[in-house]
Amino acid sequence: MNESLISIIIPVYNGMNYICDAIDSAINQTYPNVEIIVVNDGSTDNTEEICLSYGDRIRYFSKANGGVATALNHGIRKMRGEYFTWLAHDDMFYPNKLEMQIKTIEQFADKSLIIHGNYDLLSVKYDAVSHIKQEDNYSIEQLENSVFPLLMGTMHASTPLIHISHFERVGLFDESLPLTQDYDLLFRMMRGEKTLFLQEPLLISRLHEHSGKNIDNRFGKACVEQYERFIDLMSYSEVSEMFDSPRAFYCRIAAMMKARFDTYNTGFINTRIAELLDEGVNTVLVDYISAYHCKKICIFGVGFHGKVLQFELSSRGIDIDYFCDNDSEKYGLIINDKVCIPLIELEKYMNDTLIIIAADVSDAIKVQLSALGFPHVITKKSIDNLILTCPPTC
Repeated sequence: MNESLISIIIPVYNGMNYICDAIDSAINQTYPNVEIIVVNDGSTDNTEEICLSYGDRIRYFSKANGGVATALNHGIRKMRGEYFTWLAHDDMFYPNKLEMQIKTIEQFADKSLIIHGNYDLLSVKYDAVSHIKQEDNYSIEQLENSVFPLLMGTMHASTPLIHISHFERVGLFDESLPLTQDYDLLFRMMRGEKTLFLQEPLLISRLHEHSGKNIDNRFGKACVEQYERFIDLMSYSEVSEMFDSPRAFYCRIAAMMKARFDTYNTGFINTRIAELLDEGVNTVLVDYISAYHCKKICIFGVGFHGKVLQFELSSRGIDIDYFCDNDSEKYGLIINDKVCIPLIELEKYMNDTLIIIAADVSDAIKVQLSALGFPHVITKKSIDNLILTCPPTC
């Protein structure tokens, strides 16, 4: 087996609650030739004490607080490896992550191919793990096609194994982007390239209330600004090589941006859609929904994915009746004129309602609804690619 040195870089800021899990998962890799670089980005808790307890099992660096991008770049400048991967301090690699990636790379002449893959989500709130199987939603060809997985939000930024030559080609993390630096770098690296996708889960990503995306309200605005940059850079032919329906692609982007930042004006995207040739009408999504013969449609999950789904369905003339959620604080909430109802109320209409689960922990919710006897349950993930074949009608 290839014995190239792999550098795992773990940036951390006030991560005393989870940093041990991250470091241990790096130490316990079945691939033997690894260096672990932990960069403390000015933590004010006991992070340094915990890191120093690992002794020479890690390479530890401490710097003034400057953001994740600065910590990652600091680690990259210190790394000795031929390959790079990074791990958030609250996530964990599966033991065979690097071994699987190296064994896959060995099968190709080009050893610089970026290789990414599936991941699992651990919900701290629900104490449940959901398995994100992207190949169930998209083809392998799509998942290996340039920036397709990045644009569709299917890719976890800590799954890729990246050859050092890519940094020489496109540069390091952009330190002016404190919240979206990972997707910016991957866009530059993956654009126009073929990548490799592994169906095995490579890491466990922890969902908790203190994660950066949840506690920093600038994240939504940063995502919007980043996606507008992406759209500006990509030509129509480039989009067409990844998406059968460019109109559906732009509609998906508009939905994601609106869901991330409620006050976002979709005029920028609407202008792009108006410039495209008419693609005709594709009723496959409407036919699929209609085949359930349900009088009502409910989106389960009042979050990012639920808002995206409502926008996309509405753009195809499919109107939902209500939302539902396990979070009682969301009961009565109005989202685009649709109310979020309690699960106990939804049970009254279970035989006549198609429920589309739009949440990160969809596996656990599907089990929950099945146990309650709901007969018509699907997931947003299962129809994502179907939606992408249907241009918006309104």
